Amino acid sequence: MPQLDGLRAFAIVFVLIFHWFPPDALINQLPNGSIGVTLFFVLSGFLITQILIKNRNQILAGKNTQTAVYKNFIIRRALRIFPIYYLFLTFIYFVLPDTSDVSKYPAYYYLYGYNFLLHKTGNWGDLLSPFWTLSVEEQFYLVWPSVILLTPRTKLRGVIIFTILLGIGTRIWWGLMGNREGVLTLTCLDSFGIGALWSYIVVEQPELIPTFRKQLLWATLLALACFIFMLMQPYTSFFRLYQRTLLSVLALYFVVHATFGFRGLSGQVLENPVLTYLGKISYGMYVYHMVVSGFLTGPVLNVLSRFSPISLHNPWIHRFTSFGLLVIVASLSWFLIEKPANNLKRYFTYSKSPA
Repeated sequence: MPQLDGLRAFAIVFVLIFHWFPPDALINQLPNGSIGVTLFFVLSGFLITQILIKNRNQILAGKNTQTAVYKNFIIRRALRIFPIYYLFLTFIYFVLPDTSDVSKYPAYYYLYGYNFLLHKTGNWGDLLSPFWTLSVEEQFYLVWPSVILLTPRTKLRGVIIFTILLGIGTRIWWGLMGNREGVLTLTCLDSFGIGALWSYIVVEQPELIPTFRKQLLWATLLALACFIFMLMQPYTSFFRLYQRTLLSVLALYFVVHATFGFRGLSGQVLENPVLTYLGKISYGMYVYHMVVSGFLTGPVLNVLSRFSPISLHNPWIHRFTSFGLLVIVASLSWFLIEKPANNLKRYFTYSKSPA
């Protein structure tokens, strides 16, 4: 499904816009950070649940065991996300300790509990503040396999729907308590659950796909209307608590269509080799984007300015240079660290199962 990589590329671009442009910039009048992160969450919910349900069916057929599936799932996830996560954390710890709370509270970062710390401190000035989403994803990866593998087939759809409602309800609860950040894993479950629901339909009830897609169209139009209305409300408005849910429905529309492949111009864009490549290295781009923009681009521009007849210290030049450098850094990371680690997955295949 190459178009899903195209969606990942758009997701990381939304995140870059949010962090690299001033909050009051016209381009940031949309909640670009939330859009990108929510798209990542919905994609994860869909893809991870699809893997788990397929392997769950193999377990029910007596072709695999829960222990083997869970073990290999966790190891494969670790091979994908641990290497550059821990290398980069350690780099910040020793080289740029003043930019983050990692030297004060290392356990929160190294044990994937940073979202709990951010919920407590609200320190969004931390260079590693975007890592809250990585903590959420890892916590989801640890718990979700047990939910999917242990839930009876007849109750699975109900559990997924409950997960969606739990995410919405938890976020409303915390919002009413005065915390609207929504960085705890429970407050993100609606995004994962909405992606998981599509996975359930695809694998378990494919005969419902046409009906689901028709209903999704109406749900998307309603979500879009509600989202536009929400943007007109002040940040403190109660309606803002539904932002992630609305964005999840909108994201699902694109995930569903990309699953089968957009046609025409949309399909050509999402399957563009440049976009699919950016999607492939999007994890590295997410990990490195703050330090590249904040600490690498400036020195590079200082060197280039010596050979340029015009000043290169311009916000737009800084952003474009940052993007180019980020692609280079993420590419090096992919080929030197991530891809070799990914290749080790062949030793941890889902035995006799269609992973």
